Amino acid sequence: MGLSRRAFLASSLAALSIPTWASAVPVAAQGELYFSAFSKSQTEHFIGAFAANGKMLWSMALPKRAHAPVVHPTHSVVGAVARRPGFYMDFFNPLNGEQVKRIEPTKEHHFYGHAVFTQDGHKLITQENHYPTGQGKIVIRAWPSAEILAEYDSGGIGPHESVLMNQDTLVIANGGLKTHPDNDREILNLETMAPNATYLSLSDGRVLQQVNHAPELHKLSVRHLDVNQDGVVALGFQYQGELWENVPLVALSRQDSNEFTYLDMPEPVRMRFKQYCGSVCFDKSGETLAISTPRGGFVAYWDVASGAFLRVDNCRDVCGLVATANTGEFVMTSGTGKQLLSRPRDHQISMLNQLAEVKWDNHLRRIDLAI
Repeated sequence: MGLSRRAFLASSLAALSIPTWASAVPVAAQGELYFSAFSKSQTEHFIGAFAANGKMLWSMALPKRAHAPVVHPTHSVVGAVARRPGFYMDFFNPLNGEQVKRIEPTKEHHFYGHAVFTQDGHKLITQENHYPTGQGKIVIRAWPSAEILAEYDSGGIGPHESVLMNQDTLVIANGGLKTHPDNDREILNLETMAPNATYLSLSDGRVLQQVNHAPELHKLSVRHLDVNQDGVVALGFQYQGELWENVPLVALSRQDSNEFTYLDMPEPVRMRFKQYCGSVCFDKSGETLAISTPRGGFVAYWDVASGAFLRVDNCRDVCGLVATANTGEFVMTSGTGKQLLSRPRDHQISMLNQLAEVKWDNHLRRIDLAI
């Protein structure tokens, strides 16, 4: 969701000696910036920003591969969250490339690759694994001190991504996968997985609502999600069973219901997903849903009100996905260095740029600087 320049200008600089976005952004940004982690090789990892025309504006080196950016809502601070099992979050001032903060998890915890600031920018929320027990944790830190203010159970195992429903309610994708950083890609609880979406109170850690699959879908990991202005939550799943099994991969949820509303799609499209959803994103209006699949090499779209499947855009290794400031429009990035602009309801897609040495990572974020 975009932030207005007025909001940026109204913010105080007292928290950090860092300018607001409005004063820090290069003229070449033309009113908006896009952020993503990327790699150039197995050992060269970065976070970068590009303009609406796809031109790279800056990049900063990272110690290890990152998964998703986290963007401060008022000050010109961009963070990169390490890929699971993550042991760092690095924060930068994009005006001069200065690293302004590194946050590391507490003992026997690791990050899951995602974080989110509260709407006022005063707190940073992370999803973490307490790996001796496998219990998912939501950790709330003061910004910029990083002092831990609260730690709550996430309501499950493997809390991968979360989004703010409002200032007090966090929606968590508990993936259900118990792992240990000694061998993080090994699933330790495949037969007893219990993924869910949990609505959590940030004031006291109470579970306000929890949504589960039917028992026969217990391997359907809840991984990524987004929320629109009407309180509709969209979720993308990653199935840990066989490729040939027919399982739902996309759903909608509301806080007042304890059941998922699974979205239909043509069976040939569902098979092309290869049981793997990447980024989940509503457009600006909240009326169009987009979900990427790097394994399938496309982005699929749905009409939110009716749940009707719309179409796909094909792009090899596509995963990064974010709404633009225009209704019905998305920018996407791929592991082949492409940056694409799509208007699915108009059946239009165009390439903004392609950076030959860049392998864009899984997630993309945007700041809208338009007055």
